[in-house]
Amino acid sequence: MKVINHNIEAILTDDLERKMVFLSGPRQVGKTTLAKKIMRVRHGRYLLYDDLDDRESILKRDFLRGKYVCLDEFHKYARWKSLIKGIFDKYRESLHILITGGARLDCYQKSGDSLTGRYYLHALHPLSLKELHSVELTLPKNIETPHPKLTGLNELMKFGGFPEPFLSGSELEHRRWSRQRRGLLLNEELRELTQIQLLSVAENLMILLNDKIGALLSATALSEDLRISVPTVLNWLAIFERLYIVFRILPFSTRISRSLRKMPKLYLWDWSQIISESVRFENCVASHLFKAVSYWNALGLTRDAQLYFLRDRLGRETDFLVTKNRKPWFAVEAKLAEDKIDHSLRYFCDQLDIPGIQLILRPGMYKKSGPITVISADTWLGHLV
Repeated sequence: MKVINHNIEAILTDDLERKMVFLSGPRQVGKTTLAKKIMRVRHGRYLLYDDLDDRESILKRDFLRGKYVCLDEFHKYARWKSLIKGIFDKYRESLHILITGGARLDCYQKSGDSLTGRYYLHALHPLSLKELHSVELTLPKNIETPHPKLTGLNELMKFGGFPEPFLSGSELEHRRWSRQRRGLLLNEELRELTQIQLLSVAENLMILLNDKIGALLSATALSEDLRISVPTVLNWLAIFERLYIVFRILPFSTRISRSLRKMPKLYLWDWSQIISESVRFENCVASHLFKAVSYWNALGLTRDAQLYFLRDRLGRETDFLVTKNRKPWFAVEAKLAEDKIDHSLRYFCDQLDIPGIQLILRPGMYKKSGPITVISADTWLGHLV
């Protein structure tokens, strides 16, 4: 079986020498596999809190005799913060600690705690085209320059970026994995964050969201469809974000006359669940860009990169805008096969004085017209992350 090398591995190992590292991310995205690899290379110990023997070792602090340790799901221990704070403060020069977990690990750090300044938090994203080829993670020097075609985009489109279904290459295994993961999200993670009797509402909302991907999100319309209040819809969407089911992109309003200011767009972390090929492609591109800005920021390659979309009240819309240091950097439009330059993309690029990329799923495409480059996705996405 092919081994995947996550580009974030270098970031984690570097940060591990300075502070504790917390690694969160979607369920089954490969956190445990990556953590075990890091520990294996450094002759460290991997301990799973859910395992009774490992739990005993953790609570007895047997791992203090080593130099590197990964504590998986350790945040399930009620007093884990105070315990790990004391250990880090006492052994920070000799012990390097990696803590992995799902959504709740991220939730805890957002509440404000005594661990502030003692750790780096990273999220592991689904696989990207660049990671399939173990290309070095750097900031693109020229966003418009074509890069060598990289294979694997069709497989990413079909199976998504979660390692197990992608590596299986089987539609049957992908369907089985998808059903299992959905059940785990509903019956375990959602159950821990909300009331059991409301899980049916959450499941219905998850189903409805598949048809809302890439479109302006109306909480009012969703509340009418589900016959629940708007605040309840917004609360569920916030939970879905914390569980790494969806991520949101906001409209960019600075320097755009008559721009939208509030309504976001949602995208799935697992884009393989989307039936429409055009929407699935747009979501795949969104995930690559979302991951890119996250990792560029984590590496310090940019001071502040952000991902937005562009839309004004006249209906002109471009799928994505990436900003760097709070200034527009480049815009991206995703098309299945249309190589005629999108008029909205040209309009916004002219107004913001930035280059535009029109990505085509069809291979073998490259042409340039002024600030706009029309290029196949397999020759452009591979130089992101």
